[in-house]
Amino acid sequence: MLGNIIRTQILENIYGIKFVVTFIVCTLLVVAATITGIGRYEAQLSEEQKILSINKGNLEEAGDWHSVSRTGIKVIKPSTSLSIFSSGLEESVGRTATVKEGDFPHMEDSIYSTAPIFAVFGDLDLTFIIKIVISLFAILFTYDLISGEKERGTLKLCLSNALPRYTYLLGKSIGSFVSLLMPLLMPLLIGLIIILTFGNVNFSGDDWARLGIIVLSYVCYMLAFFCAGLFISALTKHSAVSFLVLLFVWVMLVLVIPKASMMIADEVYPIPGINEVRAHQFQLQRDFWQQTWQRTAEEFQKVSSTTSDEERWSVMRELRNTIRAELEPVYLAQNEKLINDFKQQQQNLTTLAMSISRISPASALTYIGLNVAGTGFYDQENFLEQLTMYRERFAEYVELQEEKERAERMRRGMMHGPSAQGKLDISTLPTFRFEPLSFGESFNYALIDLLMMIIVSIIFYALASVFFIRYDVR
Repeated sequence: MLGNIIRTQILENIYGIKFVVTFIVCTLLVVAATITGIGRYEAQLSEEQKILSINKGNLEEAGDWHSVSRTGIKVIKPSTSLSIFSSGLEESVGRTATVKEGDFPHMEDSIYSTAPIFAVFGDLDLTFIIKIVISLFAILFTYDLISGEKERGTLKLCLSNALPRYTYLLGKSIGSFVSLLMPLLMPLLIGLIIILTFGNVNFSGDDWARLGIIVLSYVCYMLAFFCAGLFISALTKHSAVSFLVLLFVWVMLVLVIPKASMMIADEVYPIPGINEVRAHQFQLQRDFWQQTWQRTAEEFQKVSSTTSDEERWSVMRELRNTIRAELEPVYLAQNEKLINDFKQQQQNLTTLAMSISRISPASALTYIGLNVAGTGFYDQENFLEQLTMYRERFAEYVELQEEKERAERMRRGMMHGPSAQGKLDISTLPTFRFEPLSFGESFNYALIDLLMMIIVSIIFYALASVFFIRYDVR
């Protein structure tokens, strides 16, 4: 009996106009998003090569290592092929950062800073399409699943036989959900074929596993809205009322709650702007060097009368290094506290906003896409942490080269001016190698959101079952 109900519901749906429209729209949108994602990914690969080439040229033509210390070098976060499915934060906050002494790494070169019009409409990726369009189709497939059958009189006719209500509800649910899955999975398969055929993409085993989680999240997301639609349809007596209630629920879950959670978190944990933090950081650095040079000048005046002209530079340099070594720990501690406080404020705001927004399946789907595709908050944080460690190695290396240049100038009797070496030798400059989060780490971050969608689905289906058992079919 259950199998007959499922088969009948599937055939009824796939021969209906709703299925045809859903399939056509989903196919067009998925193909468009796939082509857009491939173009975006190839542009990211090209940008990485340009950054490497520009860095090499700028370093070689810098003239001296002091210039390198002041300007730093640009480092770009390697692109991930799964950004085709979920572009994440990389377009909005940028993928590059400048590494230099005295400044903490932060993301730069957002596409919105160069073309603000993109900020108006956002990015078109597969996660966005699933979040907005497919959830609406889930409502379209379920708003009249119970109330519509009652209005047409078929519900009373079916239940007049010796058919348990829970069997009827389960059969209708499975049949309708399978019908809804077809317009999603088939276009996704077409999109994947396009990626493998025309895109410059090679998926590793890890990428295939991540892609499986992403597709699973799409299915769970659809199931959450499907069960919500089933519940509302079992709660109301008229399909028009069911549709209006579901539309209101959709607006709240997809549009209102995610944005409201950010506003609430910002009120609870307001944070200063990054320019304010950097200004404070530069003030600490300026105070440190002023104190260093002031004390160096005071100490040098005490010994300058007893030194020859040949020894003056060497004595001053030794005094400066001694005083710097004395003052630097305090400066570094203050700078580290400033950075850590700012990061903690960011983390508090992000954690609260994500916790509140997870009430919405749309937010959960977004977080899964970000975390699994490697384009989310934790991947950005991982990139900046590794960049911070690299900055220390970079600063130590550049400082050592500066010391060598000063010694060379002193040997040649040159107190100022560039080194006579021409192009800088950057063959021994430490290189930055980014280690992305493992599949296990990314899956752990995504697991809570998968569970949230599954729990929401179970709750809505349980409520639908309770109300349908008591449903008045007259």
